[in-house]
Formats: sequence, structure tokens, C-alpha cells
Amino acid sequence: MTPAAESTRERVAAVRRLFHAPRGFLFRAWTDPAFFAKWFGPRGWTIDRCEVDAQAGGSWRAWFRRQDGAVVFVGGVYSKVELDRRIVFTWDTNPEGARPESLSEVTVEFCDVAGGVEISVTHRKLDSAQAVDMDVGWNSTFDSLEDFVDAEAVD
Repeated sequence: MTPAAESTRERVAAVRRLFHAPRGFLFRAWTDPAFFAKWFGPRGWTIDRCEVDAQAGGSWRAWFRRQDGAVVFVGGVYSKVELDRRIVFTWDTNPEGARPESLSEVTVEFCDVAGGVEISVTHRKLDSAQAVDMDVGWNSTFDSLEDFVDAEAVD
């Protein structure tokens, strides 16, 4: 990557939301492949196939189907998995494997607050267009998680 290209990948998308479900359940939704496949991704997208090995050094991969039928691949590698507290992983849109220009980093934090659990997603190493897209995408993904929590009737 050229120095100019590197400097354009300094944007961050940060989204947080309050959920009314136990922290352990919410953490499991992000780390258990059976749960993950039921909700992860923007509202209206489905997961055709996913693999989740939620441990430091483990990988995750998901093949999404958008509403228009197009298939979108995303995957990465976990660098930190702290039970019920924090997950850090790379985000790679290249199905052939990590290329520096396609890698970004996601941190998911779970925090008990009055009224529930706040989940914060911070997506780093984005360019400007990606940051806008990811802000919209993470908000829609949180909508999907709310739908999943409601469907599972978790209190």
C-alpha cells in the first residue's frame, strides 16, 4: 500500500446500542456459530454459510446473501476473545485471504449498564466511504440482533 493509501484508511465507524438481554447470551450470539448464523449482518441479509472459531487465532467466515440475491463474503481472524466482555477481530472482504488493502479491525465490547447491556462496535482502519457504509451496516446489524433477541424471548 502506498503512503497516501495508508493515510486514507484512518477512519473509524463507532456504533453502540442498549440491549435487554443477559450479557452471556449476547456474547454467545457473537461467538456461537449456530446463533451467529441466525442474526449477523444487516437487516434483510441472510447467511448462507458461516464458520466461527471464536478464540484468539481462530477465524470466522460468512457468506451473506443480500436482498437482491448477490452473495457477499466477509471473514477474519480473532485476536482477542474475553468471555462476556470483549471480542477483537479482523474484517476482510477478500474471499482469497487477507490483503492489506482489504483488512480492517473490529472491536466489540459488552458492558452492563442501567436497563441492560450496552454493546459497542468500533470498526477501525477504514477509508471514508467504508466508514459511512459501515456506520449504516453496523446500525442495521444491531437491528438484526434486536430482532434475534426478541425472537428468542430472552430476558
